[in-house]
Amino acid sequence: MTADRLAARYDMGLEHDSRYARAIDAFCPLVTSPGVRTPILLDFLRTELPADQPDFAKVLFIEAVTRELGRRWEGDDCDFVDVTVAVARLQDIIRLLSFEFRSLHGDANLPFVVLATPYGEQHTLMPYLLGLLFDAMGWSTRIVEGADLRSPRLRSALDHADIVCIGWSNQRLRSEFHDLVAAVRSTQRDRRPPIIAGGIAALDSVDFLVSLGIDCICDSVYSAARICERFYELEAIGRQATGSPRRTAVNASGIDWLTR
Repeated sequence: MTADRLAARYDMGLEHDSRYARAIDAFCPLVTSPGVRTPILLDFLRTELPADQPDFAKVLFIEAVTRELGRRWEGDDCDFVDVTVAVARLQDIIRLLSFEFRSLHGDANLPFVVLATPYGEQHTLMPYLLGLLFDAMGWSTRIVEGADLRSPRLRSALDHADIVCIGWSNQRLRSEFHDLVAAVRSTQRDRRPPIIAGGIAALDSVDFLVSLGIDCICDSVYSAARICERFYELEAIGRQATGSPRRTAVNASGIDWLTR
C-alpha cells in the first residue's frame, strides 16, 4: 500500500536518499528568493527530481526541504525573512499540487480525512503537507485551519469524517485543543472516528492526549499516513477496534501501545 511503501523507504527522511541531496541543496535558495515565481519552483519539482518516482515523492521532497530550512535557521544560515518567504512559497506549492493530485482521483468512496488545528494555531504547514500526502494517495481531505468551533464549515466536515487529524504546536493552546476534541466527539455521537494528533505540543503532552481519548500520536507525516490507513482498514473490517481501551503512539521505530 502507498503508506507502507513510503514508510519503508523514507521514514528517515528524503534528505538521506543520495538521489535527492543535490536537488534539496539547489531548491532551498530558490524557495527563499523573493524574485523566484511559483511556476519556476513547480517546474523544478517536475524536471529536477528522479523521474521514476511516484507522486508522493514530491510531497516528501517538500518535507525534506522544510526540515533543511529548519536546520539552516538553527545554524543562522537563513533569517526570519527567508523562512517567512519560504513557508509562504511552500504553502502555495502545496495548494497547486493538491489541485493537481485531486484531479487524478474521482472515487467518491475514498476515505475522507479532516485535518484541523486548534483555534489560534499559527503553525499550519505540516497539516497542509499531510493533506497533500493524502491527496497523492488518492484520499479525500478537507483542511480546517485555526478551527472556530462554531463554524458551519467545521461541523459539516466533521459530520462526514472517517478520520480526524489534529496538528498542535503551541502549548498555550491546550484548552483550545481540548475544546476541538470535544467538538469532534459531540458532532459524531452515532460513530467514533479515530482522532490522530501530531506536532511539537502533542508529542510533549502524551498523558494529556491519552486522557482525552486520542487514538494515536504521530511524529511524522509518514507515521500519520501509515496509521490512518490502518485505522481505515480496521473500520472496513467491521470496526474491530471500537471500544478498545488501548491507544497508540506511532514513531519511526514502530507502534507503542498506551493504556488508559
